[in-house]
Amino acid sequence: MGLGGAFWTGGNADHAVFHHPALISGQGFDLSLGGIFSRKGDGDRQRDRDAERDRGPDDAIQLALSASGSWLGGNVAVGLAVFDYGGDIDIQRERGRSNGGASRPTAAGAISWGATEFVGTVAYRRTLFGFGAGAAGKVVGWTVGGARARTVAVDVGVSRTFWQLTTALTVQNLGPDLEMGGRDVPLSRRVVLGAGTQRRAPVGPLDIGGAIQIAREYGGDIVPGGGVEVAYWPVVRRVFIARIGVVRVVEGEGAPVTFGAGFEGDRVRLDYGYRDRGPMTGPHQIGISIR
Repeated sequence: MGLGGAFWTGGNADHAVFHHPALISGQGFDLSLGGIFSRKGDGDRQRDRDAERDRGPDDAIQLALSASGSWLGGNVAVGLAVFDYGGDIDIQRERGRSNGGASRPTAAGAISWGATEFVGTVAYRRTLFGFGAGAAGKVVGWTVGGARARTVAVDVGVSRTFWQLTTALTVQNLGPDLEMGGRDVPLSRRVVLGAGTQRRAPVGPLDIGGAIQIAREYGGDIVPGGGVEVAYWPVVRRVFIARIGVVRVVEGEGAPVTFGAGFEGDRVRLDYGYRDRGPMTGPHQIGISIR
């Protein structure tokens, strides 16, 4: 978290099920939670009454769970990610026409809306000819009001470690589009190339690591990002972490700088990340990892 959107290849190995299936390894459990909570107050809503609608959700919660283990000479991981969001649409209605022919608006009315997206994933990774090869099958769902859409998709990827640098290339969301209300809703197909330190390197009293990635997003946008994390451990197995990253800002996605912090104990790791992503995803994210 906090590395400019890049996934640290030396980080949470089971959470890789959502990013790079060729990087899952080990045994463990991860949980991350993020969201927007009461984004707009009453004063903000009153000032927006003359707008056609509010942009983006007022409340949103993101939850991601993952676990991994060894199986058949490789590694298997399962994951579930849920994004629940909603808000109000403010609509200005016309009462009729005055004597001069102009429309006379009434007070705006608010219509509440809500939606839920989820992805359930099962992935398998194995080493072949010095490369890590991984594939993930997933069920993708989207619910808006009473309408539902479901489809299946696949992620495939490869990874390779060179000295202390691990690289991974992944193609995400290959599969048929969602269908809702007689319309096709395309999956967000992405190609992601990432690289990162396999572990932190000691530099004086500190340990330093980092990650970078380049993603080709759905629609053709090229989004590079990356960051550095610095760890300090005054006591063995008590590690305090700070992170900073930079990501290319696509229109409407907020500031380019990200921040993060973490703590590693004997078998537990706590993380926090901040990224001003804009209206559709929450800026704050917390996570816990158990080994």
